[in-house]
Amino acid sequence: MNFVFDLYGTLIDIHTDESNVIFRAAVQKYFKRLNPRLGDFWAEFAGLCALAETGEEFCEIDLFAVFKKLMGGADDKTVLKAATYFRKKSRLKLKVYGGVKGLLKELRSRGAGVYLVSNAQTCFTVEELKKLKLTRYFNGVVISSDFGKKKPSVEIFQYALQKFKLDPRETVYIGNEIAADVCGAKAAGMRTAYIKSNLSPADDSLAAAEKQADFATDNFNKLSRFLLTECGEWKKD
Repeated sequence: MNFVFDLYGTLIDIHTDESNVIFRAAVQKYFKRLNPRLGDFWAEFAGLCALAETGEEFCEIDLFAVFKKLMGGADDKTVLKAATYFRKKSRLKLKVYGGVKGLLKELRSRGAGVYLVSNAQTCFTVEELKKLKLTRYFNGVVISSDFGKKKPSVEIFQYALQKFKLDPRETVYIGNEIAADVCGAKAAGMRTAYIKSNLSPADDSLAAAEKQADFATDNFNKLSRFLLTECGEWKKD
């Protein structure tokens, strides 16, 4: 049995604020020091992000490429360090939800495949997975900034299934958004489980999720029990 998780709002609780004036001033100063020819960081950042948009539905740009251009083509190590600085300065909260590590550890101990498919930026997320000591639990990871499209695009789910050689009929996708996670994964033929969290869209309701997903709850302990006792190969015997 395979379990594919969303990250932010499902496994990780996070809050960032890129509108904060202190943050914006610090970022302007940091990038200006690295690239003295840079003018208004925020104006150029917004312009490059807009240029990176392809116009395709569910397009996901790669901010690493944007940062690299802002830094005048600096080496990748320097660019990654700058991207990490940007993210850390904007971050007000980052923690693993209660029960997450126990669930992931138990799934792995039972021989299940555990994967991650997230709408995120690789230049931010890899560091955050390491910081929270979550990397070890995943057999494989797909991040939308690498793929170029984000959930609910069915293509990103299909890509993960093909990349990791997973049978969608033996795979459950777990996320905290009805449209992006439940509907997207269902379109790819996967089973779905929904967890309503503090980061779920405001218009997501548990009643609506129960109609769409194979399982829906607002309690992580109930989600864990479902995944461990009601939807695995260990129940078929």
